[in-house]
Amino acid sequence: MKKEGIIFISVLILSILLVISFSSSTGAAPAKAAGKVSPAKKTWQQEWDQCLAGAKKEGHVVVASSIGQEVRSALSKAFTGKYGVEVEFIQGKPTELIPKVMAERRAGIFSVDLFVGGPGGIDTSLAPAGVLELIGNELLLPEVLDKKAWWGGELLWFNPDQPYHLVFLAGPRHPITINTNLVKNDEIKSYRDLLNPKWKGKIAWFDPTVAGAGLNAFVGLASLWLDIQFLRDLGKQELIFTRDLRLLSEWVARGKYPLSVGAKPELVTEFIQAGAPISSNPVAEGAFTSSAGIALMKNAPNPHAAKLFLNWLLSREGQIIASKAYGYQSAREDVPTDFLGKFEVRKPGVKYLQVERIIEQRGKEYEKIAREVWGHLIK
Repeated sequence: MKKEGIIFISVLILSILLVISFSSSTGAAPAKAAGKVSPAKKTWQQEWDQCLAGAKKEGHVVVASSIGQEVRSALSKAFTGKYGVEVEFIQGKPTELIPKVMAERRAGIFSVDLFVGGPGGIDTSLAPAGVLELIGNELLLPEVLDKKAWWGGELLWFNPDQPYHLVFLAGPRHPITINTNLVKNDEIKSYRDLLNPKWKGKIAWFDPTVAGAGLNAFVGLASLWLDIQFLRDLGKQELIFTRDLRLLSEWVARGKYPLSVGAKPELVTEFIQAGAPISSNPVAEGAFTSSAGIALMKNAPNPHAAKLFLNWLLSREGQIIASKAYGYQSAREDVPTDFLGKFEVRKPGVKYLQVERIIEQRGKEYEKIAREVWGHLIK
């Protein structure tokens, strides 16, 4: 072969190699890649499919909670019906469940996947013990990760410094309930109006020496809205106390007492629907939110089923079911509220007290204060 031919072929090969190199460096994709799903969408969808397949193999998820039978039934029926994965609830008070789970873990037994409920020791016991997963790492569904879908434009946490316990329900609670036949419109505009002598011996209150809305109201009055002296003065009104939530609402609905503090909103709604002259009564000092949340255990025995339940519960579909079953407004802004009373829906621009955070940290202290201030009245 002539020298000129060898040079020509060498130049041609070098040119081809340069073209290939340039194409690679500019990221040119092969023609066969056209039409593929975008990497971001492919990633979450693939993870979701793997999660669902793993959950079906595990067959069930274990949830520890103090929620009632109606809520448990609604959640398990919907979740199992959609995915074919059973929900096993371990029922009990947080003060019973948390020590039990911690003792099991010390013995190398891992029986619980998730906790569902209010603060109740999750943030003060489980989180500091290092047995909770960071929930943010387990969220897959785009609609769950969409911050605009949530109240305040952010995911809500019982303790923002420890993002382990995610709030999914956050409904306003107005502690005062009135009989509308016995209390005039705008007659009680402030908690201070309860000091009116006409209400002496006529105010029923859910026992503030135990956890509940009665303690929530006491804490709000003692630490934020008013002060301890106001509560001492209020005690002179000869308050009537009970630990029976249905009886508390029934007293007001039947007119035995014209007003109460600490009633359960679901029961108030029930009496309203039955035609009783009973209503919540907002006051100038404001209201607090009553919340429910979810936390994920480390080394969960059913990790795929736990992740599946977590994402489903936080989705719009899961929140509609949870909100209706609980009777609380969802922390999602795209969940209907037409089944709630007018005072059970958050109002735009209103700042609500998250009293549960205070109770989580100082609840026992305030229970003690309540006994000191009103102990002589509580039988």
